[in-house]
Amino acid sequence: MHTDTDTLHFLDDESDASVTAGLVWRLMVIDDEPDVHRATTFALAGVKILGRPLQFLHAYSAVEATQLLKTEPEVAVVLLDVVMEREDAGLALVKTIRQDLHLTELRIILRTGQPGYAPEIETIHDFDINDYKTKSELTRTKLYATVTAAVRAYEQIRKLDQLAFYDRLCSLPNRNKFIDLSDLRLASDEYASDVIAILDIDDFSEINDALGHQQGDRLLQSVAERLKLELGTNVILARLGGDTFGLMGDVSQLDPLTVLDLFRTPFKVNDDSMVVTATMGLTHYLGKSVAGRDALKDANIALKLAKKSRRGSFVVFSAQMGADIRERVRLLQSLRHAVESERLFVVYQPQVNLTSGKLVGVEALIRWRNEDGSFVPPDRFIPLAEASGMIVAIGDWVLRVSCHELTRLQALGLPDLRMSVNVSQIQFRHPEFLEKLRSAIVDTAINPKCLELEITESVAMEDPDFMLETLHKIRKMDISVAIDDFGTGYSSLSHLRQLPIDRLKIDRAFVTELSNAVLGGHIASMVIELGRNLNLTVIAEGIEEESQAQTLLRMGCHEGQGYLYAKPMPSAQLIEWIQNRGAAV
Repeated sequence: MHTDTDTLHFLDDESDASVTAGLVWRLMVIDDEPDVHRATTFALAGVKILGRPLQFLHAYSAVEATQLLKTEPEVAVVLLDVVMEREDAGLALVKTIRQDLHLTELRIILRTGQPGYAPEIETIHDFDINDYKTKSELTRTKLYATVTAAVRAYEQIRKLDQLAFYDRLCSLPNRNKFIDLSDLRLASDEYASDVIAILDIDDFSEINDALGHQQGDRLLQSVAERLKLELGTNVILARLGGDTFGLMGDVSQLDPLTVLDLFRTPFKVNDDSMVVTATMGLTHYLGKSVAGRDALKDANIALKLAKKSRRGSFVVFSAQMGADIRERVRLLQSLRHAVESERLFVVYQPQVNLTSGKLVGVEALIRWRNEDGSFVPPDRFIPLAEASGMIVAIGDWVLRVSCHELTRLQALGLPDLRMSVNVSQIQFRHPEFLEKLRSAIVDTAINPKCLELEITESVAMEDPDFMLETLHKIRKMDISVAIDDFGTGYSSLSHLRQLPIDRLKIDRAFVTELSNAVLGGHIASMVIELGRNLNLTVIAEGIEEESQAQTLLRMGCHEGQGYLYAKPMPSAQLIEWIQNRGAAV
């Protein structure tokens, strides 16, 4: 390289030792000619670019450069010779830098004294380099301009990288960066005993609501600092979003009990000491065939299970969990198809007066029949429909179908027949529920006094103010309300007395107890007595034996349903059952 007399403004010389303490641009010269190293450092000695001096690293072969780049962090620019120990050593090193070492931010300036070995156009096209110069054209000024342009590009890419791949609040990698880092680590044989974990701070939303988002942000920063300090640099730590952190490291370093113990000591947040707990989900199912994104999904499955049943503790992902979630996904897809292909239908189970035996109502129940004629049990697909939100549309459809059916049944000479329709928690709390309810009544022209909504005890006891307000609005529409599965929850009797309800429904489990000499139906008796005291009608479900019906009648139960009278039936069979029985209200 020629060092002509081009004018540059130099600073006083600074040794490498003096600049390492501050911010510098690290520039690596890779060339097998010592004179090139000396000429380059002389030409750029004392130069500052964007307010920072240069720090030089030197390698005299592609092999030496590879080793240095593996250990030296934040190299901004390399000045790379094409021909060194081999004619293509420099070009091969470019591929090593980009593909093996994954140094995508580093800027590569290719230099050659023998252009014939690497034609300029083909080289720029085929190799991921940022500039290509012959050594003869790199005068001092042009060298300065070329390096400055490379440093500027490096800095811009770093800033974009920070925005795209790092969390600004906690100064940690974000979800995308965590996946990239875990992929790199999984591709190596050095980390066979690694685990990937997701850590979630318990009740963080309540902290934000009570103390404000600024205090919540400071808590997250405090948690991040403690995790970084205690877990060390060998553990990959990231903020995945909100109040969740991703961790990857050796199983000995990420023992969940040890990690969760870090939350025993209060966190210092400004002048406050905050005590919080955390929950973890982990997966050990790692290896070269596993992608970081998939491992993170497995850890998230384990975390969700831990949040449900082991808050403040942890769950380790298992193959069975993966099978369960795949089955849920398959079932959800099938449910969507069943809705579209009209595989869902409604059946009706009669409800009778226990004293007279007369038909007083029917309960509408949804069923799902597959194309092969097999049935999917409601306790499998209804929770899935609730979790996916599909229950809102399905519930609205069941309500309308049931109202139309009520019109047909009443036309048979049963003008006071009652239609009971189950309403899920998701459906009940939907902002458009009351409007859809009114619309169904108007469109089907039924008498609202003949419609009854069944909600479970757990739904009735949740959010008392909301429930009280909503149920009063329903009662103003002349619709009756029943509490289903009563006795299985933890009702507040004072709250129950305030609710505008008409009927208590004894759960089938307590009806079954009537046949047990030991249990003796004590809970059923208490529910009936409670209903009488509150002036509520009591209906028992799941009656299968005449002895059960007689016992309930003696206890004072008013109504019942179950296989003793009839199974749930499609409309045509129900009408036939009514006609054969000569049932009347």
